[in-house]
Amino acid sequence: MIGNVFPVFVIIVAASVCLAAMVYFTSERYIPPTYHWLFAYLGFAVAVTWIYCLANEIVALLQVFGVIFNLSDAILGLTILAWGNSLSDFLSNIAVARKEFPRMAISACFGGPLLALLLGLGIPCIIEIIKGRAPPAFPLMFSSQFAFLFISIITGLLTTASLMIIWKFHTKRAYGVFLISLYVVFMTLSLLTELKVFSLPV
Repeated sequence: MIGNVFPVFVIIVAASVCLAAMVYFTSERYIPPTYHWLFAYLGFAVAVTWIYCLANEIVALLQVFGVIFNLSDAILGLTILAWGNSLSDFLSNIAVARKEFPRMAISACFGGPLLALLLGLGIPCIIEIIKGRAPPAFPLMFSSQFAFLFISIITGLLTTASLMIIWKFHTKRAYGVFLISLYVVFMTLSLLTELKVFSLPV
């Protein structure tokens, strides 16, 4: 509701009908209108809006599962949410590599998470600063999962940088085996910590 008077969907439907009527009366059957290029930007904005709404609902659904099964937000983010976010990138990177574009696939492996991390944190902070207020503090409860996460990321990045220099930027099968083993160890320790089998003194 807007001002406790107008439902939001009524305004959206009215605006959509007006735009549809404008397009109908200003375009011909087989000739695209002069503003046809605007549809690409409009489609992108609509897609981003849908993704934003669906992401909020998925996060809320995961929180419900966490409450039902007594799981922490950290383990839900490390498992279900992370797998859901990464599955499409995983499949597309494999497809690109099999098309004999290994450099593109490796670049995407590092570029995708970097883009999500920098823009995902940077854009909201910039918006808050433009509004004239400092970004709100977000307290992080440091736990064993975060400790394992930081250790795994630092180990993976340092090992990758070292091996790339030693191998003159040519990867080998052992490098892939190492990264997969590192992920398996990290997930095993995180799950054992969630199950209260053991924990780090943090």
